[in-house]
Amino acid sequence: MLRFLRNVLIEFVFAGALTSLVLGYVAVGAVLLLVGGVMISLTQRGHKLMSFGLSR
Repeated sequence: MLRFLRNVLIEFVFAGALTSLVLGYVAVGAVLLLVGGVMISLTQRGHKLMSFGLSR
């Protein structure tokens, strides 16, 4: 369940970034893309912040 919530959170960040870019808010979209990239990087490395206490 927690992995599902983590994945949904990441998807919402990227959806917000794409929506911001489409609507013309380039700075907000760029920041959200950066945050999403960091979140995916932390998830792939199994960082405890993004694993919510789940072990790999």
